[in-house]
Amino acid sequence: AIQGNLSGQPYFMLASNAPDPRDLLWCNISMDRKTIEQRRVVVQLVLIVGLLGWGTVVTVITNFANNLVRQIESANLLDDSIPASVLYGYLPTTLISLILLYLPSIFFELGKRVIRFKSLSRVDEFTLLWNTCYRLTNIFFTFFSASLIQAVQCFREDPNSFVKAFAAGILRQSSFLMNLMIVATGQETMLQLLQWRSLIKQGLFRPLQNLNAKSSRYIDWLNQCPPFEQGFLFGFYAPSLSYGLIIAILYSFLAPIMLGVGACFFWTANKVHTHNALFVYCQNCEGGGKLFYYWSRIVFVALYSSTVVFSGVLLLKKFKGGIAFFFLATLLVYFVDKMIQNTFVVHSLNLPMSVARIHDQEEDERAQASHLDTSRNANYMYRQPELNHVNWDTSEALQQ
Repeated sequence: AIQGNLSGQPYFMLASNAPDPRDLLWCNISMDRKTIEQRRVVVQLVLIVGLLGWGTVVTVITNFANNLVRQIESANLLDDSIPASVLYGYLPTTLISLILLYLPSIFFELGKRVIRFKSLSRVDEFTLLWNTCYRLTNIFFTFFSASLIQAVQCFREDPNSFVKAFAAGILRQSSFLMNLMIVATGQETMLQLLQWRSLIKQGLFRPLQNLNAKSSRYIDWLNQCPPFEQGFLFGFYAPSLSYGLIIAILYSFLAPIMLGVGACFFWTANKVHTHNALFVYCQNCEGGGKLFYYWSRIVFVALYSSTVVFSGVLLLKKFKGGIAFFFLATLLVYFVDKMIQNTFVVHSLNLPMSVARIHDQEEDERAQASHLDTSRNANYMYRQPELNHVNWDTSEALQQ
C-alpha cells in the first residue's frame, strides 16, 4: 500500500471528513468529480450571462407593466376605488417578486439534476450563492435601470456622470424598492407560513381519491411532507432576508420610512421562521455554521454599498467632503472587517455545531484544569488537522 502512488506522497495521504449519510443524494452518487466540475463551470457561465442581462429583464418587465396599466386606464376599466397609481407602483413589483421567488427552485434543480452534486448541502450552497447574486444584482439594476454592460461602459466614459446617475436613480427608485419590501413581507414570509405545497397535496389528492384502492407506497408518499418543506434550505430563505437588510441599510439615511418597512418585514419573518423551526421543520442533518459566515459577508457588503451610495448622494448635492467621507468610511469598515476575520476561528465551516460545541467544552475544561488564560486569543488544538491549520493561520497569538 505504501508503494502505491495514490496522492503523490509516499508516506501520507490527505483525507477529509466523510459526509453525513442523510445528506447524500444517492441518485448522484455514481457521478465522478471531473464531470461534476465541468458541468458546474458551464452552468455558472450561463448564470453569469444571465446576470449581465438582468437589467434588461427588469426594464422590459417594468415597461410591460406600465404599458398594460396605461391601456387599462385608457379603456376606463379602473374604478375610483383602485387608483392607477397603485397599479403603477405594485404591478411591476409583483411581477419581479414572482420571478425572484421561483429563481431558487431553478438554481436548486440545476445543482441537483444538471450539475448533479452528491450532497444536499452542496446543492444548497450553490442555490444560496446564486440566489444572493441575482437579488443583489436586482437592487443595483433597479437603481441604474440599465444592464451591466451599459453601466460599465458609462463608468469608463465618464465616472462622474456614472456616480451622479447612480445617485439620482437611488433617489428616484426609493418607492419601487419600498413596494418590493412590502410585497416580500406579505408574499415570501406568508407563503412559508402557509406551507402551500402540503395544502395543495392534501387538498387535491386525499379527498378526490379512494385511498383503500391505492398501494401502500402511494399512501406513504401522500403522508410524506414535500421535500422543500422538510427542513430549512438556506438557499431559499437567507437571500430574501439579506435582500431586505441591504435595502433598509441603503435607504436608512435617504428615506427613514424604509427603516419602518424593513422592521415590519423582519418582525414578520422572525415570527414565521421561529414558528417553522420549532413546530414544522426537522433538519435531516446538521450543516455547520456556514450561515453565520454568510451573514457576516452580507453585513459588510451592505456597509460598503451604503458608503458608496451615501458618498454618491453627497457628490450629487455638491458637498465638498464627499470624497473624504468615502475614503474614511471605507477604511473604517475595511479595518473592522479584517479585524473580525483575524479574530474568529472558522471551525464551524468544517464541523457540525453539536460536535464543535462538544470540542469547545472539552478544551475549556482542559484549559481550566491547567490554569491557562483563555480570555483572549486562545489557541485550541482541535482533533482535525484542518481545523488546527485554520486556527494557526487566523490567530494573532502565535505571531507575538
